[in-house]
Amino acid sequence: MEVCDAVWAGNRYLADAAAEINGHVSVLPTSIQPEKYNVAVDKPQDYLDLVWTGGHSTRKYLVKALPALESLAQRYPQLHLKIIADFSLETRNLNTLPIAWGAATEAEQLASSHIGIAPMPDNPWTRGKCALKILQYMAAGLPVVASAAGVNMDLVTDWETGYPAETETQWSARLETLIRDVGLRERLGRQGRQRVVDGYSEFSTARKMLADLDGLG
Repeated sequence: MEVCDAVWAGNRYLADAAAEINGHVSVLPTSIQPEKYNVAVDKPQDYLDLVWTGGHSTRKYLVKALPALESLAQRYPQLHLKIIADFSLETRNLNTLPIAWGAATEAEQLASSHIGIAPMPDNPWTRGKCALKILQYMAAGLPVVASAAGVNMDLVTDWETGYPAETETQWSARLETLIRDVGLRERLGRQGRQRVVDGYSEFSTARKMLADLDGLG
C-alpha cells in the first residue's frame, strides 16, 4: 500500500487502518447486482422462514443465535430456519430447512423467505467484514435483524431496513416484532432493497471507482 497511488477499502474500519499507511484511501463497499435478487416468488403463508446464508467457517455465529431462535419457536411453532450453506444444525424446538447453496437457486431461496438474520460477534476480524449476506437479504426484499457490529450498523437501521440486536433478549424481541407484522416486514424489505440499489449496486460502485481514477489523472 505504501507505493500505491490510491487504496480502495470495503468499509470504514478497513479504510481507517489503510489510512495509517496511505493518505489516499476511499471506501468502496461490497457491491452486488440487485436485479439478480428481484425474483417473483410466492412466500409461504402457513409458516415463516428466517433465512441465513453462509459457510462452515461462520457456522459458529449462527449457533450463538440459536437460544433466541429456539425460544421464539416455542411461541411461534410456524417459525422455520432456512440454512443456505454446507451444513445443518441440530435443534430442539426450531424446525430447520438445510438448503445446499447453489448460484442458480440462491436468489429464489432468499426471496421466498420472510426475514434475513446476520448474527456475529464484535471483534477486529468481524469489523473488517463487508456484510455481503445483509446486502443479499436486502436486495431480495427482506427485512434484516443483525448483530450491532461492524458495517452491519451502516446497513441495518431501526424502522428503516430492519433492526440491530446485541443481547438474546433483543434478538427475540426484534424478531418477534417482524414475525407479528407482515406489513412492517414488507415496508422494511422495500426500503432495504432501495438502499442496495442506490448505494451498493455494481453500477453505483463502478461510478465511484471511475471518479477516483479520474481524480488520479
